[in-house]
Amino acid sequence: MSDDDIDAVLAITSSIIDSKVGTEDEPSLYILVPFNDPDFGPLLKTTDPNVFKNAIDSLRAEGGGDSPEMSLSGLQLALTGAPPESEIFLFTDAPAKDTHLKSTVITLIERTKSVVNFMITAALRSRRRKRAAAEDLAQVSGGLAIEVTMAELPAATSIITQSSTSSLVSLLQANRNPGKADNFTFSVDESVRKITVYIAGTSTTFSLTNPSGVSQESRNNRGPLITASQSVGNFKTLQLKAETGL
Repeated sequence: MSDDDIDAVLAITSSIIDSKVGTEDEPSLYILVPFNDPDFGPLLKTTDPNVFKNAIDSLRAEGGGDSPEMSLSGLQLALTGAPPESEIFLFTDAPAKDTHLKSTVITLIERTKSVVNFMITAALRSRRRKRAAAEDLAQVSGGLAIEVTMAELPAATSIITQSSTSSLVSLLQANRNPGKADNFTFSVDESVRKITVYIAGTSTTFSLTNPSGVSQESRNNRGPLITASQSVGNFKTLQLKAETGL
C-alpha cells in the first residue's frame, strides 16, 4: 500500500475504535501485524488505542506496487497472538504470496473462533482467482470480504462497524458461483431486533419474500420489506422490516 493508502486505513481504524469506546464492544487488547514482501510482523500488542493508532501512523510504504505480499503469514501471526474470539481486519491491495498457509490459517480460525474481515482495494479487485483465498477465509470465519477502491474505503466504515458487534448473530451464510440462481431461507424469531442482509457480488439481482408472503424485487429500492439500503464496492447492505417466521 502507498502512504496515502496507509493514511486511509488509519482513518478507518480510528473511526472503528472511536465508535466502540465506552460500549460493550470496546476491545481489551489491540494487535497490529504489518506485512509486505518478503517480511511480516513484528506483532504489536497494546491496551491503549492511541498507541495502536500511532503505530499504524508510523508505518510507511516500501516499494509500492501490487506484487504478492505475505498477508497470510501476517494473519497467521495475528491469530496466534490474539485472544480467542477476536475480530481481525486485514487491509490489502495485493494477492497473497503465501497461499500454502491457507489450510493452517483456517485451522487457527476454527480453533480460536475468530472473525476475519478482508478489505480488498483496487489492485486486487479485478483478479478473481487471486482474491479467492480472502473470500474463502472470510466465509469460514463468518467475516466479510469487501472489495472497494481506496476512495470508497471510508464509505465502507459503516458496513464494518455494523458487522463488528457482539450482538450480531448470523442467521444464514451462503456462497454461490456467479450466474447461478438459487433460493435461500432463514428463520427469524422474536429475539431478532434488526435484520441486515449483506450481499457481495456485481450485477446481483434478487427477490425477497417475508413470512406473510409479501415480496420485493432488488430493482425496487423502496418497498414493503426494505427500510434502508447502502451500496459500496462489491457490497450491498439491506435493512429489513423484522417479522417472525421463515
